[in-house]
Amino acid sequence: MSIAHVTTKQELEKHLKTKKIVLINFWAEWCNPCKMFGMVLNQFNEEFSDKVKILRVNVDKSPEIAAEFQVLGIPHSRLIIHNKLHEPIVGYVPFENLKQIVGV
Repeated sequence: MSIAHVTTKQELEKHLKTKKIVLINFWAEWCNPCKMFGMVLNQFNEEFSDKVKILRVNVDKSPEIAAEFQVLGIPHSRLIIHNKLHEPIVGYVPFENLKQIVGV
């Protein structure tokens, strides 16, 4: 399963209807740490797409979704586990650290 790029609240809500862990990543094309973290997310998706659904939200194209999740800086990620929103993951996170944070 590929990483989903979400642009509307309706798309986001559709993707949240899953039993998997959801990782929402807020990013922008001009953000170099976001690009580096994007590579980590691609690797993470290759290994854990059976357990984790990754959604990416471009803050420039979907500012209302970013505002709803109180995104003040990017990269900024949020985990939703069993329909519970967890604390923000702010900044670039190496692959091994992300595995620990997500718990896979």
